Amino acid sequence: MLHKFAPDLSEQGIYAKWNELATIMAQDKDEQGNRIYTRPKDELLHVIDFVNPVLVTDRYKINQIQEYIKRETVSTLFDSPFVTIEYDGVKMDFEKYKYPGMRTPSIDTLFFCKTLKDCDFKAYSTLIEVGSGPWFIAKYMGEKNPQLEKVVLNDINPNAETYFKANHTDPRFSFYLGDAKNYMEDQKFDIITCNPPYIPRPLSIDDNPYEGLSLPIYLIENIKKILNDEGKLYLNLSSLSLPIMQQFLDNSELVVKQLDSIEVPLKVFNVLNNPIWMDYLIKEKWLKKEYREGHEYRQNLYMYEIQKKI
Repeated sequence: MLHKFAPDLSEQGIYAKWNELATIMAQDKDEQGNRIYTRPKDELLHVIDFVNPVLVTDRYKINQIQEYIKRETVSTLFDSPFVTIEYDGVKMDFEKYKYPGMRTPSIDTLFFCKTLKDCDFKAYSTLIEVGSGPWFIAKYMGEKNPQLEKVVLNDINPNAETYFKANHTDPRFSFYLGDAKNYMEDQKFDIITCNPPYIPRPLSIDDNPYEGLSLPIYLIENIKKILNDEGKLYLNLSSLSLPIMQQFLDNSELVVKQLDSIEVPLKVFNVLNNPIWMDYLIKEKWLKKEYREGHEYRQNLYMYEIQKKI
């Protein structure tokens, strides 16, 4: 299935593709009437558009489709293990469950790219994406900024490296498996992008895409060591983390700009299904229960551009 997002994230187009055309969309015969089970990989069929998406997979919006056949068809397509995400002309293919610990690009990834779309990077040549996962952000930056000479991807999950080796074709790209702190110890970059874990948790482990704040804190505190003089750090932070993160953003030696924001549902099941974690977030008055448009809890995401004050 293809998810095709408008550049301003105002629309999400859903397309059946490849073998889904033969197995779901009734395109199971060739021109001579013979039964077929596969279709060309680049063959698409538009199914539906969702307006103003706030999640890549929004079961509430799917359930609001009035026509029974279309609703069940869309629901079945969303269960497909083969997913393509397209934003602003950049595509990435992903197979669910093949790379444990990795997720397909989510709405915050696309929001991140939407913000970068309007920034001028012509004077920059090096970039690192810290906590890259399936590295959609780095791929987007590489395709939109051909002047970049060096693009480094970094993650602590070995499956992220496996995915990179299986899918990358751009010689400018390389992958570092391990703690980014070690890699950046003796080198600086023009651009650092990081869509970090941003949900605070007592005694957090900080080894997954959503839990803990140690990574953004490290990047901000060490910005002089890891950024070139005119370099920029781009961070995506949640309203759930700002009561802690604000003290690090309020640094007189930094130039901090909030570039954009978006409200999205909190849909991290390891958080929602953990009563101790949820109790912590609610009691600290960062998280409030408000059922609206199919979702009980929400957060605001904020994109920051951070530079050294020169």
